Amino acid sequence: MKQRAAHLEYWRQITAPSLFKMSDDSVPRVWIVGSSIIRRLYAHVCEQGLDRSLGLSCKVKWEGRGGRLWEQLLPVLRSLRAKAPAPDILIIHLGGNSLCREGRNRLDFLREMKTDLAEVFRIFPRTRLLFSFILPRLHWRGQTARSAYGVERSRRWLNGAISGFLAERQMRCIRHSNIDLSHLTRDGVHLSPEGNELLLSNLREALEVTHFYMLFKLMQKRYQWSG
Repeated sequence: MKQRAAHLEYWRQITAPSLFKMSDDSVPRVWIVGSSIIRRLYAHVCEQGLDRSLGLSCKVKWEGRGGRLWEQLLPVLRSLRAKAPAPDILIIHLGGNSLCREGRNRLDFLREMKTDLAEVFRIFPRTRLLFSFILPRLHWRGQTARSAYGVERSRRWLNGAISGFLAERQMRCIRHSNIDLSHLTRDGVHLSPEGNELLLSNLREALEVTHFYMLFKLMQKRYQWSG
């Protein structure tokens, strides 16, 4: 319990609102779109009294909904875009609820994901995209086999394939190699408090790296540096 309390206190310190924020007009806009994993992560942030912008100089919009499928990604993004300016950084955490959809194999799903991501690039040409890897589970929506071994293989394969697809476009993935089955709740799907803290840490680190990259590219363009 002492270790847990110390960890939360550490998180409260590093996610405290920054004293050196830029003006509102220049603060990067971040959207985090996902399923119940993101909805529960946002609830965890609020319950623990952490900064909803993760202590970074940015505006974060959390858009998580339980049961959300990959097929709902584009409608959600179009709806958000109709109401607000495009984000500077977009984090997508979706796909787990669609891995076992009946009548579709992993190749079909990969093609669908690539097609949809290409459309995301078209809708948001100036946005930096971060794909958050599909996390491991014990139980998958639509799973028919007694063992989840085959689904786990598909999960890893899809994560790797999307990582390669995005790397070709100078986009990144968030890998979550520090999260495993021991970080799940009893339902075998959602993350425990410790799992949420690891996920939060991964997202925050990815946002920091991406923000610094964007600033570097801006300076490079402004001063016409080579390379």
